[in-house]
Amino acid sequence: MHTENKRRSGAFALLTGYIYKDRPLLIKAVILLLLATAADVAGPLLAKVYIDDYLLESNFAALPLGALLTAYLVTQVGAAWLRYRQTLRFTDMALDAVLDIRRRVFRHVLTLPIAWFDRAATGQLVSRITNDTEAIKDLYVQFLSTVLTNAVLLIGILIAMAVLDLTLMMIALALVPAVLGMIYLYQRLSGQAVADTRQRRSEINNRISESIAGMTVIQAGNQQQRFDNEFETLNETYYQARVRTIRVSAYLLRPAIDLLSASVLIAVIWGFGLAQVEGIAEIGVLYAFLNYLGRFTEPLAEITQRFNLYQQAMVAGARVESLLQESSSDSSGTIAEIREGGISLDHLTFAYHPNKPVLQDICQEIPAGSFIGIVGHTGSGKSTLINLLLDFYRPGAGTVRIDGKNLADYTSDAMRRGIALIPQEPFILAGSIRDNIDLGRGLSDEVIRQSVDDAALTPALERLPDGLDTWLGERGTRLSTGQRQQLVIARALAGKPRILLLDEATANVDSETETVVQRALERLRGQITLIVVAHRLSTIRRADRILVLHHGKLAEQGNHQQLMAQEDGIYRGLYNLQYQAHQIELAEHQ
Repeated sequence: MHTENKRRSGAFALLTGYIYKDRPLLIKAVILLLLATAADVAGPLLAKVYIDDYLLESNFAALPLGALLTAYLVTQVGAAWLRYRQTLRFTDMALDAVLDIRRRVFRHVLTLPIAWFDRAATGQLVSRITNDTEAIKDLYVQFLSTVLTNAVLLIGILIAMAVLDLTLMMIALALVPAVLGMIYLYQRLSGQAVADTRQRRSEINNRISESIAGMTVIQAGNQQQRFDNEFETLNETYYQARVRTIRVSAYLLRPAIDLLSASVLIAVIWGFGLAQVEGIAEIGVLYAFLNYLGRFTEPLAEITQRFNLYQQAMVAGARVESLLQESSSDSSGTIAEIREGGISLDHLTFAYHPNKPVLQDICQEIPAGSFIGIVGHTGSGKSTLINLLLDFYRPGAGTVRIDGKNLADYTSDAMRRGIALIPQEPFILAGSIRDNIDLGRGLSDEVIRQSVDDAALTPALERLPDGLDTWLGERGTRLSTGQRQQLVIARALAGKPRILLLDEATANVDSETETVVQRALERLRGQITLIVVAHRLSTIRRADRILVLHHGKLAEQGNHQQLMAQEDGIYRGLYNLQYQAHQIELAEHQ
């Protein structure tokens, strides 16, 4: 309960913070609202004057009636125009708040540690950034605007009623505490249902995202029916949650208000009847009161109905606020540049889960400009070591140093400029080749073309219609698998890093592309530090040193010749298996 209250208070602070921030716009909207309400409330009063002083008295003097009619028309047209301007102000506040919240959330997501994304669901994350922020907009446009408008209108109507007849006004005033009680009851009964609804919607988005991303696997494994059944179950739970919210609304909102307003109407007519018997009531007063009463119950109904949107906005705000409260990556370092690129691993130990270490007591000195290969069976800790070098995770024990300084001492910008990663699966933007290499860094054309040459992508580029400006489809579908990997290599080299990490970059490419990667590595040897995790051992055959990981431990190290000399060595066994597989492949091809 304490956590829930804290979460809701955080959501309230988030939402009201934007209301406070936009207070100049809010003040303008409130001024327009007061003027519109005054003009609106004046209408029945003018009608009352016409009925009692002119119609019932058979007084049809042209000039006073013309003035009365003109005043009535001016107030009603003015009220409509002022409400239009007021709605625009609230809409401006809403759109500005949503724009800023989305900007804040996405900027914050970009700073979250990689470990957070290991447990985050993409579809739910997208739902928070899009659907939940959109629900917050309704707080301004639908809820805040409606509540303020109708609250001011209620006060104006009560004042006008009091001017007409204080006793009848007190009868109408009895509606307010009854409605407040219904609102409280509605919040208590609908809160959990609304939260469940938004959670199920996020899960639906996540399931759709996963299914589309893995469609080839789903169809290849003939799993369409299973996924359809699971989605149907999830969709049904969303439907049931929505039905619960609608059922509560149907009981406590409009029907209940209508029942109360009918009761008050009966009481007002009864009270007017008593006054008429005593000879003190006026027909104009009854007309004005019935007019006000109709307007009085409508704002109350509007306010109660909008509390459904308020509940949704609060739940959405709580979900957004919880995302904003996630801790960002620690970038408190002060060193602004990696100068050499020497790496030191000192008794490095790491585990994703307690008591299940992935790396154990790794010690290694890697001089700047070295070419280091890392090999091992699946699950031996190769990619984890790369993630630790990138500072995506912090070691459980031991340290990682670059140029003698702990990783935590470097700024985030220094780490990202000084260390480049070439992953196994290339990440390609739906943009031009130039955009994919530049990545918004403002690189010169000369630097981009040099990186293209270093990645041996120039021949392929010359065959494309627009060269560097050739537009690539989603995931770079216009390029082959090898060309996509070359593009990622060009992107990494364009930043002129001091350390280049390759995480099985040649695992999914053909022999020709692997040769291209090998040549690029040879050209870079001695200029920058190369750390190459390789599935194909031929990629790192010419490395200065090869580290062999086995069950998270450094089992062997040395150059290719030294490791091959160990008769029962792990590296020699891996190399012989790959060599035999390659020979069989060649024989089958011939």
